[in-house]
Amino acid sequence: MHPGRPFVDHARDALALIRSLPAVDRADDVLARMRLIVGFHARSVAGRGDYAGEAAVWADAIGEHRRRTGLRTVYWDGISHTSAAAVTSGLAPERGPQPSTGSLLRDRYGTGYVSVAIGFHHGDLGVVTVPEPAGDLMDAMLGEAEPAAHWLDLRPDPVRRRWDGPAKARVISGVYDPSRDAAAHIAVACLADAFDVLVHLRQVSPVRWLP
Repeated sequence: MHPGRPFVDHARDALALIRSLPAVDRADDVLARMRLIVGFHARSVAGRGDYAGEAAVWADAIGEHRRRTGLRTVYWDGISHTSAAAVTSGLAPERGPQPSTGSLLRDRYGTGYVSVAIGFHHGDLGVVTVPEPAGDLMDAMLGEAEPAAHWLDLRPDPVRRRWDGPAKARVISGVYDPSRDAAAHIAVACLADAFDVLVHLRQVSPVRWLP
């Protein structure tokens, strides 16, 4: 569950639990898989505290899958990663614009890579309540539009001209903390370069678990 304890701590606990099982000596492959899981979370964006991530590695993995299968691919991740332009993190503004996985995919595939940003204005996530966004965020502007749930294609020229230019968007990550909301955003030099389509919900509510 997020926000809260880092995933890597849960993974290490799971590894320790598996090691304690009586049949562990006969399950070396299980231990190897658990070590991979621990390693993944230790090197992840949240685990390292590095919000730039490993853009080139991820872009190469997606490109290799595309090359091997020839299939259209949906890459689902946070907007700081899927943005088709470099992003500056509000949590680390001193680093300046950093390449994203999406920006590398845009360089590789051009308009064949379509970047979609999905966001919301405010709401209750079950484990944390997200306040209304600051007025200088694009989330605040989108939250004023009707209907409450809508999408906007930025690619047609008239729409692009309206939304062209620098922008900031709130980031609700797995380690989101409302007390740091002022810094929980990304900045892009041109919104229409970063995202082709904006999908916005005014208010969100906790999930209802299936029986």
